Amino acid sequence: MRKLCLDLGTKTCGFAISDPIGIIATGLENFYFEENNFKQVINKVLSYLNEGEYKNQIDAIILGYPLRMDLSKSERTLMVERFAKRLGEQIDLPIIFQDERQSTMGAEQILIEAGFSRKKRKTKKDSLAAQLILEDYLRRIG
Repeated sequence: MRKLCLDLGTKTCGFAISDPIGIIATGLENFYFEENNFKQVINKVLSYLNEGEYKNQIDAIILGYPLRMDLSKSERTLMVERFAKRLGEQIDLPIIFQDERQSTMGAEQILIEAGFSRKKRKTKKDSLAAQLILEDYLRRIG
């Protein structure tokens, strides 16, 4: 079964998915939504779960967990926890937090090294960050 990973922000959410055996993570998309309108993100998650090529193939949601470098929680950490609670009311799958420290910076660096323009990096950064978070999770459990 596959894992669906989210890198949640206030206006964008990066999505990534694992292969069926849990070895490879692939970025899916940068999803843009109205600021703090997390219902739109939940609806997008539901569409991955219930429609299209991944229907009935996802057995867990991996959610990037934004801790500070000293492992303390920030306002963004609390936002992600509130989102997880709301999502959990809509789906019957485990929601697993995965440390996401440095994932966005890592994604940005990879895109810079690959020669992406600033504009192009903006369209790829969140899904690549979700992919890096999912890769970390798969390594951790693997």
